[in-house]
Amino acid sequence: MDRILEELTSYISSFVVNHQGCSKAEIAEATVSHFGLMKTGKVYYCSDFAIRFSKAKGLKGTSIPGTVIGLRRIKEYDHLPFIICIQRDNGVEFFLANSTFIDKISHSSQRLNFNQVRGSINGGNIFRVFDGISNVPENFIDLFEIHKQYSWEENFIRIVERTSEIIPTGQKFTPSKKQQQRILESPMIASSLSNHSEYIQLYYDLDDLVREEESSVLKAAEVDNINLRGNAIEQIITKGGNFHSLEDITRTLSFGPMVKIDIKTKILNLASSPTAYNIDKLLRELATGRVVFSFFFIGIDVVARNVKTCLVSIFDRTILNSTVVQFHWAGRNSRGVTQLTGDFSSIFDPDFSETIDVPSAVEFLRNLVDL
Repeated sequence: MDRILEELTSYISSFVVNHQGCSKAEIAEATVSHFGLMKTGKVYYCSDFAIRFSKAKGLKGTSIPGTVIGLRRIKEYDHLPFIICIQRDNGVEFFLANSTFIDKISHSSQRLNFNQVRGSINGGNIFRVFDGISNVPENFIDLFEIHKQYSWEENFIRIVERTSEIIPTGQKFTPSKKQQQRILESPMIASSLSNHSEYIQLYYDLDDLVREEESSVLKAAEVDNINLRGNAIEQIITKGGNFHSLEDITRTLSFGPMVKIDIKTKILNLASSPTAYNIDKLLRELATGRVVFSFFFIGIDVVARNVKTCLVSIFDRTILNSTVVQFHWAGRNSRGVTQLTGDFSSIFDPDFSETIDVPSAVEFLRNLVDL
């Protein structure tokens, strides 16, 4: 995919340089002919990408007035890199415009709600920088890998809430003093479980489930779409559907604590930054008291046909150091979500041991409450 996207942007840029004064229609026609693209409405596409051509006055790097694409078109091609090509007075520029990189809707937004996809995207609604990464062609592959971590539904809910005319569905969780106390006690509870026999046995039970279904897990790991792949593996382990709640499995230990477990799939051969949890949902659950959250990671080496597992607290030092708040996902009535970034593959090492720095975890939670 990286080769074809590089070829696409290079071809269009060279065409414009070699055909001074060409029109937007001529650029589109040449691109369609060169890459054998099909067309739906004003979107051209193939199996590797979708592209929309637009034109704006001014030089590259300046604002993009006017509508560039309808939200429904983005939904239709959101599984592909969706590229906006803007023809400028001094050349062309490109932006990745998948739903992850759309801030909100500007046009016809009064008709947008959680039950219908309406409205259009102005150029200014596309993030120029996302999570510190510039939205430019040389970063399209990395950005698209980030985009694949999120479903259309997750993006759509955020876009609706970010659109000022729409009333958000949820309410930001405001814990009472007692609830805040319970939230801040949760790292200590989690720490007390790290070496407890029942918690360790819980890991063995989950690992046994994976071993029983290892061939099915490896088969599901071949699915390219990250959401479909994760859902398929989750179904295999839970023997049921995808509930899309904060946790996939809940176990109550004999001495009281409830362990809620979110299944996470990690392809060991690929870099990824999976979403971790919705902050408001997490705080609301922790506020009930005697509740801890852990990730059950299933690490898959597709090439070696090998599967590794790890049950680890969300407050583990390695996990906490990799957890960042995604402010792009904070709707007007939400603290947003967290994301796991960087290399945390050490959790699959044979000598890895869950380690919880309670003061650091408490400070982390204080910051989440204050968001």
